[in-house]
Amino acid sequence: MDQYLNLVKKEPGNAVAHLKLAEMYQKRGDKKKAISEYLIAAEIFLKNQFYARAMAIYKQVPKQDPSLDHVYLKIADIYRKMGFLGDAFAQYRILLQHYDSQGAKDKALEVMNLMADMDPRKDDLKEKIKKYKQGPNNEAAGLEPSEAKSLRTEALGEEKKEAFFDLGAVLESAEPPPPTGGLKEISTMEKIYGFEEIFKELKETSGPSAVDPNFNYNLGVASREMGFLDDAIEQFQTALEKRQNPFDTANMLGLCYKEKGQWDEAARAFEKAMRMGGVPKEKVLEVKYELGMVYKRQGRTEEALGLLREISAGDKRYRIANDEIAQFGKQARPQGKPLA
Repeated sequence: MDQYLNLVKKEPGNAVAHLKLAEMYQKRGDKKKAISEYLIAAEIFLKNQFYARAMAIYKQVPKQDPSLDHVYLKIADIYRKMGFLGDAFAQYRILLQHYDSQGAKDKALEVMNLMADMDPRKDDLKEKIKKYKQGPNNEAAGLEPSEAKSLRTEALGEEKKEAFFDLGAVLESAEPPPPTGGLKEISTMEKIYGFEEIFKELKETSGPSAVDPNFNYNLGVASREMGFLDDAIEQFQTALEKRQNPFDTANMLGLCYKEKGQWDEAARAFEKAMRMGGVPKEKVLEVKYELGMVYKRQGRTEEALGLLREISAGDKRYRIANDEIAQFGKQARPQGKPLA
């Protein structure tokens, strides 16, 4: 640890050194120092426009301390920079409901203003929020009293119980929760101001990121490099859906599952990669080898041997495949199973 402590003193802008310190503090059980180092590393990545690396870290921090609400604003800000407005809006909505459940009206209003900036219709939402600051009422919302009462009843429910709002868990799902009895005014305001319609419109109109067209793939790579395998898998699955680097994404997904020991999922991912065309021979051989090793772990010996022989025949320099074939031979001979 001393090595990295000295390094960050000499090079305070060395994000990798801060990450290493965070990992060490994490292993020691010093959560506070670990989070501090993670956030420093994320800020450095963000400053240098390594958005995927910054996001990979920011997504981890709330799992350790859900109370750090400023981290969710960072996540939303990166989504906005990347052009994923629907995802950014979803983060704001959840954070808005969190502040409302705490009775933090000023913070809720700040988030509402950020959401108003994203309204593609640019209607009078900001004016409505301004009136709401002065005191929410039916006239400010532009509703008849009966309409407002109906919305409030629907949003808050019959029972006026306080509800626990697990911000970390909800933000991890990336979708706003349904209105519950414990929320105060925001669930009603969401309906009045049409937040659900704005969210749907933003999701539908969000296309590939102009800043980083392969953002989900790159976020998956960054997450895997930092050891956040579950997040990496989630991002590679999204990248596949969006056709971001399909072959490399399927291969990386297979590697993540392999590292987790999920052999069936790994095999399916590598098989998907193998079915894709227009891929350089060297890359295909790499995936064939990985798939052969997964088949071996699954007990699919003949299929594994078949792939290894294809690799050996395709490139005589692929010595590791020949070594594996020889290893299969050693295992087979005591049982009286000659190699074909």
